Amino acid sequence: MSSSNSNIQTKIQVTNVLRHELETLKPGRKVYVQQPGSLVFFKGDIPSALKNCQETLKSLQRESEQLENQMDQSA
Repeated sequence: MSSSNSNIQTKIQVTNVLRHELETLKPGRKVYVQQPGSLVFFKGDIPSALKNCQETLKSLQRESEQLENQMDQSA
């Protein structure tokens, strides 16, 4: 396993933890969403944060699969 694939696997694990924590929050709780590329956080709601987290997770999983396919083809 390459270092880039292990880095992606770590990001997938972190995103899974985030997804689980968002799913177990009580309804009506506020979440803070980080503005991409900055240190600024804005109030958000659980459904939009969860949707964003799931999209990130799908993207990371596709990236991981592509790296694995490239490694299989080069081997």
